[in-house]
Amino acid sequence: MRYSRILLALGAALAMSALGCNEDGANGSDSPPPVNPPKAQTLTYPAGPYNVQPGDVVANFSFTGFTNPATGTTTLVKIQLADFYNPHAGDAGYTPADPSADDRLYPAGSPYGAGTPKPRALAVNIGAIWCGPCNFEAKSELPARYAKYKPLGGEFLFQLADGATQGKSATEKDLVNWTKKYAVDYPATIDADKQLTAFFDPNAYPANMIIDLRTMRIVAVVAGVPDEAYWGKFAATIADK
Repeated sequence: MRYSRILLALGAALAMSALGCNEDGANGSDSPPPVNPPKAQTLTYPAGPYNVQPGDVVANFSFTGFTNPATGTTTLVKIQLADFYNPHAGDAGYTPADPSADDRLYPAGSPYGAGTPKPRALAVNIGAIWCGPCNFEAKSELPARYAKYKPLGGEFLFQLADGATQGKSATEKDLVNWTKKYAVDYPATIDADKQLTAFFDPNAYPANMIIDLRTMRIVAVVAGVPDEAYWGKFAATIADK
């Protein structure tokens, strides 16, 4: 009987050891319990139908380019309109349970800067190397406009549609040279498919569009160098709460 009791005690001890339990019945490991990682942002975009007129929702066009050429990067990345979608901008009642899932900010790993506030309005500008007004605008108009509107919640998206020859799509080299020449510090792209030609005459540059990033609706489409009325609409779109 004595030996039986000893064997039973040893068996119980071995069983407890195998289960990894301590005196309190807790896990015997020194490692902390696993913690669920924060929820990542889910890329969303408004549902269609999509169209090309002011008031319409613009499709989620995707291009290749540089998010900020002024940093000196020469690696093309994917840039899509959904990157800038900001449905809760100015929404005082929006309080995400997980701060890392706040879609008013760029998420972790974003080339636009993790935790940086997303813009409220997007000014899309399409140009060509052969276009004189485009070069004038890039040199004398856009830098000051961007410096003014960027801190207020405005963002620019430039697309170099043509190279030096009319009708011939711009190349990566063309984009590098253009952004260096004009010290471009906002997203700049190329698109061999010229997806944006549905919005303007491809023989008339520059072309411009304002998008409300809360809804991805087109506010204005303007041909030629924008006037003060265009920039007034851009400022009003930024300020709309």
